[in-house]
Amino acid sequence: MNKDKTNKSPYYTDKTVREEIDKLLKANSAIWSNINTNSPIDCGTRKAGEKAWKALANKIKKLDESFYNIVCPHGIDS
Repeated sequence: MNKDKTNKSPYYTDKTVREEIDKLLKANSAIWSNINTNSPIDCGTRKAGEKAWKALANKIKKLDESFYNIVCPHGIDS
């Protein structure tokens, strides 16, 4: 992570953007930790989990493309 204060990414400068992205990352964590658990938030398959993550990642990209490039340095299809 860039330790100097020159990073102008909204994730680091806008509390609202940071909170929204953190919620999306938490949702992604829930997707992967609940696959094949038969819980109410179980996507069921890895393919369904990947599809759900792509939707979340696209929301992150709309909020802050710079941060998106950090969590998805090779895009969401890699």
